[in-house]
Amino acid sequence: MQSLTISIANTVLNMQCSDQAFLQELLQERYAAFVAPQETSDIFIALQPKATPPTHVRMESAKVRQAEGGWRFVYDTFVADVTSTADRAEVTCLRSVYAVDSFLRALMALYLPQRGGVIIHASAVRHAQRGYVFAGRSGMGKSTVARLLSGLAEVLSDELVAVRRMPEGWQVFGTPFWGDFARAGVNLSAPLQAIYLLQHAEQHRLEKLSRRDALTAILQCSLQFAEGAQVAEWMLNVVSALVRETPVYRLHFLPDTGFWELIQHGVS
Repeated sequence: MQSLTISIANTVLNMQCSDQAFLQELLQERYAAFVAPQETSDIFIALQPKATPPTHVRMESAKVRQAEGGWRFVYDTFVADVTSTADRAEVTCLRSVYAVDSFLRALMALYLPQRGGVIIHASAVRHAQRGYVFAGRSGMGKSTVARLLSGLAEVLSDELVAVRRMPEGWQVFGTPFWGDFARAGVNLSAPLQAIYLLQHAEQHRLEKLSRRDALTAILQCSLQFAEGAQVAEWMLNVVSALVRETPVYRLHFLPDTGFWELIQHGVS
């Protein structure tokens, strides 16, 4: 049995698989920047890749439901049994990087809220040791912001970022879950300065949101496939703490770097 150990959002995942060539493909195509030491791991994943999909129904998104002793993940490229704490998984998947990437997105979306974190539909950058998150659903401009700022700051990711409460405060983490920018994220983090909800507009403008409006907006931008009252409580607790301790703005912006100048002007 061969293994690949990576780190995402200060979480070490150990993936074991008998297909060494497939693990090498995962490493080269997506996770090279996220390799971690193999001494310890937070999550253990047993991968069983197959030449054909494990399900025969086309699905728009993964379904994650409670099952005996944990969770059942089902998608058209994978089926997985996961423990209740989301720290062990047995996965049968299509032999493709996309299948594993899709599973890891769903897994981290369930794992982090139990431990003070959340995955957000957002791009993020690090500048002067500060982290800036630009959140929004598909089409709101996350990849556009990443492209515009790529020469001015370090792009952590353009599609999904992890935000997690650490002993030193809230941190934003780059992830390997990239989107239209078509460039792998980086395994970097930064103290979270603020979150900006993206809104196309005719001029650059910042609008500070109330905690209530910020809570609603961030929950709508959070990634979660699992169902049930317990998951909803985890999400609400994490995002409530996040918006209580982090400023959230609506960023009305044009597709030029003027919005960045506006943001920087407001940073002391």
